[in-house]
Amino acid sequence: MTEYSSNFYSESNPRLIEKFEEMLKSRNSYFFDVEDIEFLVDYYIERGVHHKARKAVMHGLSLYPQSSALLLKQAHTLLLGKKPVKAMEILDYLEAAEPLNTEMLLFKAVVHRNLSDYEGTKSCLIKALNATSENKEDIYLDLAFEQEMVEDYAGAIQSLKQSLEINPEHEPSLFELGYCYDMAQELENGVDFFQDYVDEYPYSFVGWYNLALCFEKLSLFEKAIESVEYCLVIKDDFVNAHILHANMLTSCERDKEAIDAYLESLEYDSKNPMVYAAIGECYERMEMWSLAEANYLEALTLDPKYVDALMGLGAVKDFENNFTESLSLYREALKYDELNMDNWHIYAELLEKCDKNDDAEDVYQKMVELFEDDEESWIALADLQAISLGHLKAVDTLELGESKITGSLDLIWQKAKHLIKAGKIEHGSDVLAIALNDNSKGCKYFISIFPESILIPNIAALLDIHTQAHTKDEL
Repeated sequence: MTEYSSNFYSESNPRLIEKFEEMLKSRNSYFFDVEDIEFLVDYYIERGVHHKARKAVMHGLSLYPQSSALLLKQAHTLLLGKKPVKAMEILDYLEAAEPLNTEMLLFKAVVHRNLSDYEGTKSCLIKALNATSENKEDIYLDLAFEQEMVEDYAGAIQSLKQSLEINPEHEPSLFELGYCYDMAQELENGVDFFQDYVDEYPYSFVGWYNLALCFEKLSLFEKAIESVEYCLVIKDDFVNAHILHANMLTSCERDKEAIDAYLESLEYDSKNPMVYAAIGECYERMEMWSLAEANYLEALTLDPKYVDALMGLGAVKDFENNFTESLSLYREALKYDELNMDNWHIYAELLEKCDKNDDAEDVYQKMVELFEDDEESWIALADLQAISLGHLKAVDTLELGESKITGSLDLIWQKAKHLIKAGKIEHGSDVLAIALNDNSKGCKYFISIFPESILIPNIAALLDIHTQAHTKDEL
């Protein structure tokens, strides 16, 4: 939400400041106009010298106790002093006296926001909209921000549209509207709105950018590319548009063109580690490993903790069979982003590749604690435990996974596999039958994870029955 801002004078008044400082030192009482006091309060607030701002406003109120302007300044200093309730008492008094004071209503909305009072904030903003004819597009934008806070994205979309009705080229509202269409999962409506918008305002780079974002979210990458290219024709220094353009090109497997697009963004922002890491990923997919490494290193020069670059450099070292360094880089990345499930899988898989099964098992154990609904982690943990502790231990783990992930067929297939491998043929057959009854198409999957199963007569017969039943259903 837009913060309350006072009418701070753009030019300093050194004589006035000296006079006030002199008064504080001498502990005398000097005369100031109301406007002078307002200037002093703003001056000190702007510079973070809040104790002097409070002294200025208290001195002003001793001279002009009924001044609504100074009472509003006092509420501001109270909020800065983390006393929002006391600030609200003053604002309630001011609203009773001057219910159409827009500046007061907007600041009161800020105080309600500080108190986490959504309804109070919304009420003040609506009152402000009814009390003024100026800057209403900004007030509607503030209202949209509040609606977003409580995930009322449909309401926020309506507020932003009202902002744009007042000022169709209000860029902050346009940007926010694109975000709200995404969060409201109304991307098709977003495409319709922004398509109509750019038809009417074809030189709006924000309109084309938001249209591209909607297409991107809908996986219509070619249309996204076309829209963002229009955006860049209008505003060629728009860094985010260059990056979006490059991202869409990578989505279309056009890595060489994507690199060029990323490089164009660096002409306007040369210190972006994300861009260097993305270029590294392009080179990695093209198997140009030395160039990939150079770009990952450049990203890490800018930000030594940049996770994607650490993981990318780890992948390069893995390709070079430098597994010790690769594992070290993966561990470093996980230290900075512990909740990145994909990176945990990459790390664990490399541990297995290096025959560090005990370490890999520890990692998967941690993963099922962090991501208890991740089937792959439970399956990998069970497979490793089957090697070290036996198949029945793997069954116990998979049953624990089933208690966390209700209705997971993948875990049931795996449990059947480990039961059969443990010699529990009858039990395994029963579990397999349950899975096949739920999904007879799963025969091929089960055989893929347990090819030897077709050599076990009971299991082979069960698979054959369900394969034939599935074939008849298709006919």
